[in-house]
Amino acid sequence: MPKNNKNNAVAAYVAGEIANNASVCRQFARILGGTIVDSSATACVVARPRPELSPVILGRPYQAAAMFSYQSPDVNGNTLNTGEVMVLQREVNPFIDALRENDILVATVQTHWLFDRPRLISVHFENVGDPLGFAEAVADAFTALTGRAGDDE
Repeated sequence: MPKNNKNNAVAAYVAGEIANNASVCRQFARILGGTIVDSSATACVVARPRPELSPVILGRPYQAAAMFSYQSPDVNGNTLNTGEVMVLQREVNPFIDALRENDILVATVQTHWLFDRPRLISVHFENVGDPLGFAEAVADAFTALTGRAGDDE
C-alpha cells in the first residue's frame, strides 16, 4: 500500500473512532446529568455541578461538582471508568452502598478542605466495564444524595 493511502486509511479510522466516541460521550453525559468537559477518540470527561450543596470555604462561596470519566477502551469496548463526587457527611454511607451494589469499587473517601461548611466529603470510585453501564449505575447512586445539610454538617 502506498504511503499516502496508508496515511489516509489511518486518518479515516481515527476520524471514525472520534465520531463514535463523541456519540458515546454525549450519552455518558446525558445519563449522568452533566456536561462534557473533554472528549477524544479514547476518553471522555464529564462534570456535574452540585449547586444544592451551597458550600462555603474560608467564608467564600464554592461550587461543588462531580467529575466522571472513561478512557483506555479495550477490544471489547470496556473502559477504565472513574468518578469523584463531593457529598455531605450524611450522604457518604448511602452513596457508597449504592455504588458497591452496582459493583463499583470505592477507592477513597476523604476531605479536601479544612474550613468548609457544610463539611464536604470527596468519594472517588472506579471500575472497568461498559462506560454507559457505569454511568447508569452512578446515576442510580445519585438518588441516595439528598443535598440537604443538617445541623451536624
